[in-house]
Amino acid sequence: MNTTKGIIRNVACLMLTFAACLSSVQAQANHSPSQSPAQKPEQSFPKVSGPCDRACLEQTMQAFLVAATTNQFGKVPAIAQAEIRENARAIALADSTWAKVRAIRSVWVFADAVTGNVIGRTGVELADGKPGYISTRLKVVADGKIADIEIAADTSNRVVKDYVWNLDQNVEKPLAPAERIDRISLEALALRYFMSLSTHVAMKADFDDRACNRFHSGMQITNAARNAVEGGPARTCVSSVEGNPPWGPATEQRVPVIDEERGIVIGITLLHYLKSPRNSKMYVWEVFKVVNGKIIRIDNIGLMQDGLTTLGFVH
Repeated sequence: MNTTKGIIRNVACLMLTFAACLSSVQAQANHSPSQSPAQKPEQSFPKVSGPCDRACLEQTMQAFLVAATTNQFGKVPAIAQAEIRENARAIALADSTWAKVRAIRSVWVFADAVTGNVIGRTGVELADGKPGYISTRLKVVADGKIADIEIAADTSNRVVKDYVWNLDQNVEKPLAPAERIDRISLEALALRYFMSLSTHVAMKADFDDRACNRFHSGMQITNAARNAVEGGPARTCVSSVEGNPPWGPATEQRVPVIDEERGIVIGITLLHYLKSPRNSKMYVWEVFKVVNGKIIRIDNIGLMQDGLTTLGFVH
């Protein structure tokens, strides 16, 4: 009998000890900072002396995206005279659309160590749950400092969530060496395309027109029966710039990023609508995917901007 009572006492003591330990653990958990499963690890801006190579540029963009989506704009290492614009208008970075972003759903990053530019193309979820499409260009100068922050932000109802939240990662994939062309040829191809927006005469040899498609904030414009952006009949990449469209000329043309390995060239221009009553203008960012010297995809963010006189960044 005494032995049985002893065993019962020992079991009771063990149970009390376990309960005390469990309470202690729960108390510690209640007082420790919580961490969301989706919380991103901290990404720091690179510390470099001299120019920023491709890896440095890509790290700079990743760090910028983390800072931007956590409202830590003060961490962005911009120079005192940095030019910051969204949709071609000068702003403070904290007043940009990035301050309204809840999460990044998908991203492409393209860097060019020759020009010192890196571009992040991001499908985002805004604070109200709606999709947005944001392109951000950073011009990185000596010692990892940022001289330009250029943002194109489309938060309109025409952004296609399924596209921008699931950006096709094949666009980022490197090409086989035999499929690549040099950077001068890539730049010339983008500039010829912008010229066709002025002349309405396509350079047909620049396209693989059977495979090529153009998207406007995720909406397919070519090889589609109808689209809500340009209207009219079905068209291809070639026929969509020909005929009598309402736009042209394309001015202030820039090619900030050329990536020979991936067959990517990114162009920015100001597209005039001279036939419109208010002489409207569109701020255009085009990402061209080029395989075997032919354009197979055009990913566009185009934003109508009344009263705009310049895109800036004239330096």
